Amino acid sequence: MDAIEFLQEEHQKAKRAFETLLAAPPAERGALWRELKPELKAHEKIEEQCLYGPIARDGASDPALSEWVSDRHQDEVYEVEGLLEETDGLDPEDGRWLATVRQIRSALENHIRQEEQDIFPRIGQLWDRTRLEEAGRAMRQGKPEKAGRRG
Repeated sequence: MDAIEFLQEEHQKAKRAFETLLAAPPAERGALWRELKPELKAHEKIEEQCLYGPIARDGASDPALSEWVSDRHQDEVYEVEGLLEETDGLDPEDGRWLATVRQIRSALENHIRQEEQDIFPRIGQLWDRTRLEEAGRAMRQGKPEKAGRRG
């Protein structure tokens, strides 16, 4: 599985997890969030280490990809990180917590849409199959450790 396939699979898992979380009774949301939140953070770290970091170091010949990697992606990460921090001070049974989680979901859905429709195809043109496969292997190896789990 190459890096793009790996990330698309992770995106689908996150979407399903948000659906489950937002449909859950208020008393169950906290436990579900404690599982999802570290997964979201791990995803970002792996994405940065294995995909966007190397692209930034190599220098992309595609101006739109360069702009995404150097500016836009990081701005979106900061936005979501701020919202993740907001959830720390809120009760998962409170409406404000739910509204914040909905904001996170919306921001991530926009981010995913941009990546899958525009950025991933550009990366597929920049990197050959071997490079994508190597990045995918690194992502698979890094994911369990980054999420605080083994196996």
